[in-house]
Formats: sequence, structure tokens, C-alpha cells
Amino acid sequence: MQNMDFTPDFQRILAQNAKRRGQAVPLYLLAPSGFSMEAQRNECALARLIDAGFYVINPQVVMRRYQRFAGRDDERLADLRALLAMTVAELPKIVLSVRGGYGAMRLLDGLTADEWRALATKLAARGTLVVGFSDLTAIELALLAHGGLPTVAGVMLSGDIGAPVPNAFTMQHFVDLCQGVPLDVRIDTPQPHVVHGANTAITGTLWGGNLTVLSALVGTPYLPQIDGGILLLEDVGEQPYRLERMLQTLRLSGVLARQQALLLGQFSMGKLTDAYAQDYDLAAVVAYLHAQTGLPIYTDFPFGHVPSRVSVPLGVTLTLTAVQGGAAGYRAQCAPYFGLQDEAFAERLDFARLFD
Repeated sequence: MQNMDFTPDFQRILAQNAKRRGQAVPLYLLAPSGFSMEAQRNECALARLIDAGFYVINPQVVMRRYQRFAGRDDERLADLRALLAMTVAELPKIVLSVRGGYGAMRLLDGLTADEWRALATKLAARGTLVVGFSDLTAIELALLAHGGLPTVAGVMLSGDIGAPVPNAFTMQHFVDLCQGVPLDVRIDTPQPHVVHGANTAITGTLWGGNLTVLSALVGTPYLPQIDGGILLLEDVGEQPYRLERMLQTLRLSGVLARQQALLLGQFSMGKLTDAYAQDYDLAAVVAYLHAQTGLPIYTDFPFGHVPSRVSVPLGVTLTLTAVQGGAAGYRAQCAPYFGLQDEAFAERLDFARLFD
């Protein structure tokens, strides 16, 4: 295992953070996936969080590295077990993912079903916000499947809070989440695959995350069994045929048949196109899937591997309302979720420091 050396800047951050203990909102870092490649971003993110009024329980996890992972499997699993060992009162108010990559699936069977359930129950009792996306989808789905715990597809430590210039839209939605403001967004893009009538609303449990991770969990006990849900999906760097193959896995396994609608976020493909047919693109995949399933499919939801995105609770009730039958877009409204309003020291938080 290779751990990065503590720089003088990191030492200063640790000293400043230590002064916050017992005097600030507790935050716990979870690094179940890839290691953090940019030490400067991590240091910047930690400094911003501490300046904003958080106490980071375990900042040292950003320094771990083993192969492509943020530490050995046993170290990364120990991060989850440390949460499980805490009393409800000892638990942090926020569990924040450091970054994505790959590795979370390696940890899933490191906890028993009873342990996942116990962890979810404790976090729910504390009102803990588990925040992140991408590879964290595996952990979020396991908590929902075994314990019914809602989590948040939202910001990451390194990529978002540690950005040289934090994205104002993304950070404001994280702040809104912390302040208990329910998500309410309007998407103006015309929706050709919404078929349930003008201004008709669909209400159901929003769940999902990264398509690659979610489809890989089909047939395992870590994929929630959600009936009448609204399935949110996003991905990055995948060609259209790969996306369709994963969507077909969800269809053939019966997952899609149990949903009321699909909510598609951003599928960041860059310059990737199909090698055989330029007209076989994401739009073609969506049209084909809609024809196969008959499901309303909403697109262009502002979430995924993009700079500007919302923080969206998963496992809570969402209402989708098509505007003019989808011709003028749609509105997405989430039920209220955990916030920091009643947390000790919340009044000391200065969220503006997260934007510096």
C-alpha cells in the first residue's frame, strides 16, 4: 500500500480541523472507490468545509492509496464498519463520498444483510445525509435495499468542493439540500416519449444512480426491489450500444416493468459515437426503449457526470409533471428530506465559504 505524505498545507488543515471537534457539524468521508489523484483539490475541499463550519472526522482517508483504490479492501470496508460501530449520537450528520471510480462493489458482501440493515437504521435515526454518486451508487443501493435508507445523489469532495472554482449551480443545490429546501426543478426540453397526457403527474419512489453500477447489481441482494418507482439513471464515457445493452438488462430482468417511469440524467459521451452508424445515438436508444416498454421516459434531468447538477434525494417520493403533455418539458418535485436545520452548531455554518 502507498500512502501519500502529509504536506505542510495538509498538516495545517489537520490542526485547524482538530480545533473544530465538538464545536462544529460533524462530517465523515467515505472513500470506497478510487484514490484521489489531486492532493491540492483534496486540501482545498477540506479547508473549505472546515472554514464553512464542519468538523471532518476522518480527513486522513484522502491520503490512502492501494493500486487504483483508496486503500486496501479491508481499509475501505473498515470505514463502513466504523460507522456501524458508532452510536446514533456519535454518527456524523453528513457522510460525503471523496470520489468515484471503481471499488465499492468489492465491499458489498463485506457486511451481512443484518449489518447493512443496522447501519441504515442508525443513519436514518440520526438523519444522516449520505452524499455522492457515480461508484457510490453501489453503497447507496445496498443501504436502500437492506434498510430502506434514502441517500443523496450529490456532490463529491474532490471533484466538486475541491474544484479550483466550485460550480455555483451545483454547490447551491448542495446548500439547499443541507438547509432542507425540497428539490423543485423545471426542465424545458421537449419530451417526445412522455405519453401520459397534458400536465398529468406521476408520483413514486425515486431511486437509481449510475447505470453501469446499477445494472451490474441485477440478480444480487443489493439491488432494491422497487415497485411503482421512478428510476433515475446517468452514465459517462459509454457508447450508445453499451448503454442500450445495460438498459436491456434492466428490461429483461423485469426491473423496468415494475417502474412507472424512467428519468434520464446526463450521459456524458464526449465525442464517442457508434462505429457503424452515426444515426444510432442516445436518442435512438431512448426511442427504441420507449417503443419496447411503453414507459414514459423523461430526459435531460440535470444530473450526472457534468459540472452543473442538482443534489437529488434517492429513496424519497418524487412527482414528475409533464407540461403540455411533455411538449414544453416537465417539472420534478421531491418530498422534503433530511437537512441540517435542527443540528447542533448548524447556526454557525457559513455556506458561502464553500464557494470561495
